[in-house]
Amino acid sequence: MSDEPRTDAHRAPTPRRRWHGRLVTAVAALLPGLASAGCDLSSFDIPVRIVESRPVAMLNLNGTDVPMLLDSGAFFSMLPESTVTQLNLKRRSLPDHIRIEGYAGRIDAGMTRVEKVKFGGIELKNVEFIVGGNEINAGIKGVMGRNFLSIGDTEFDLAHGVVRLVFPKGDCAKADMAYWAGGAPVIEAPLDVSFRDDVGKVRVAVRLNGHKVRALLDTGAPSSAVNLLAARRAGVEMGDLKPIGTTGGAGEGRVRAWIGTIASFELGGETIANNRLEVDDTEQIDEPMLIGLDYFLSHRIYVSRLQRKFYATYNGGPVFAQTWEGADANARHAAALEAVADNDADGLARRGAAAAARRDYKRALADLDRACELAPQTPAHFVARAHVLAAMHERARALKDLDEALRLNPALHEARWDRAELRASLDDGDGAQQDLKALDAALPPSAHLRSKMAWVYAQLDLAPQALQQWALWLPSHRNDAATANVLNERCWMRARLGIELPEALEDCRQAVRMDRDNPAFQGSLGWLYWRMNDMPKALKAFNDALALRQDLPWSLYGRGLCQRRLGNAQAGDRDLEAARRQWPRVDEIVRRAGFPVAVDKEG
Repeated sequence: MSDEPRTDAHRAPTPRRRWHGRLVTAVAALLPGLASAGCDLSSFDIPVRIVESRPVAMLNLNGTDVPMLLDSGAFFSMLPESTVTQLNLKRRSLPDHIRIEGYAGRIDAGMTRVEKVKFGGIELKNVEFIVGGNEINAGIKGVMGRNFLSIGDTEFDLAHGVVRLVFPKGDCAKADMAYWAGGAPVIEAPLDVSFRDDVGKVRVAVRLNGHKVRALLDTGAPSSAVNLLAARRAGVEMGDLKPIGTTGGAGEGRVRAWIGTIASFELGGETIANNRLEVDDTEQIDEPMLIGLDYFLSHRIYVSRLQRKFYATYNGGPVFAQTWEGADANARHAAALEAVADNDADGLARRGAAAAARRDYKRALADLDRACELAPQTPAHFVARAHVLAAMHERARALKDLDEALRLNPALHEARWDRAELRASLDDGDGAQQDLKALDAALPPSAHLRSKMAWVYAQLDLAPQALQQWALWLPSHRNDAATANVLNERCWMRARLGIELPEALEDCRQAVRMDRDNPAFQGSLGWLYWRMNDMPKALKAFNDALALRQDLPWSLYGRGLCQRRLGNAQAGDRDLEAARRQWPRVDEIVRRAGFPVAVDKEG
């Protein structure tokens, strides 16, 4: 399921850009230039690590290092409520006439001002941020948007873990800005700029099955996506779409999502055939398509604001995330391997993280092995390698890397949660609890990790501890993309254990109100009503879940129990057998979850 947030927003307040000139002056003075046929390019590198399919850069806000989503789709930089709380920043309201929209709904937003922002060794004063939006995974505590990324030209070399702000001088109006290309073919396209443009929005015209579509280049979107209307206009039939649940964005709301096949994608002379793309039921009119991180990882891109032009070269391998699975991993980064020196530990680690994001784990492991060898005192390298090893199902080796990272720096909270989850999966409940208790003592009440901690406690059937973590997390995350999932998880745990059922009912009802198209939420509500011995309401909830998606063994099994209890044994038996065909161990799993199974009660 694609539940990752999208972060484009518009109708922005007028940004205060007094600090832009200072940054440009400092960059031009401090950094050497790159020569290109009479056009000099001064550049400023932003190191980026790809973590959980997110490009993450670091800003220092009032003395605290804050991991930020580097998001070309966000018009302005943003901090969620939890980060504002943790940094003791003052939140003020937006003007009444300002409204900010995200990918799937409105953003309840405010403003704050950060007194000191350090950006690559340069200190900026009194920088404003939007307050609001949804919490993002991967330890990200904010969004670095286009008010940073659009102060000059922008080069996206994410396959090597670098974004560059570039400042052309001299005769650059007609220069070929793909200075790295050598003899490689260069993709070129004009930027689509209109009177509705805001703060450096990067749009291009693409063709889907020959139909022209405006697309936004959005590093904040983990995978490229097209809205339903544009997909239908490109000839995609509803019957050919595979449902994958719902997706959301920086704002409120969820929309339905599918995977569809687009026979042809064209951009700047590059044609890509047989594409599988996410299709979302959004009402985005200005940009019906998002070109996401997957395209950025498969291309090196230069956005020339002087020329209003897009340049790119192809790195090799599959382009879109939905086609990565099962592709030839050995071919993926053939063109991207040459630029990192064998003794550059940080560069190798960033490139390895980018390879891991494309599921090229063999290539990622080779880079991260070398990075760990070159810089054995850098815990981030061991954490990154642990993620790769876990993805390769080498959990024991992953655990050793997390042990080493935490030995080097016990304050790595994300790594400690990783280890807690891994220990729980390896049936080391005591070890998992040790890590969770250490996190509980170290984290502020609003920390985003508390919802994840609750999930591990729930897996260990430690209800009081799980409920405590959810109670700490929810007050400062009411508008978060994960809130509905958290409410559903809390309802589900209470239903399984048969505790606090009225509170569970309110959680389940609220989760359903927030996302009526999520069959898992309807299924949880059905099992809760079953636990409360309200069979008619349980049957309705299971019917609602199965109307959204038919292949749900949990809901089929629950409906089967309800049908039997209501005296319709034949229909109940059909549902139970259908659940067992889909999931042969369903009886055992239902029993382990704490519910009586068919053979215990009805057989």
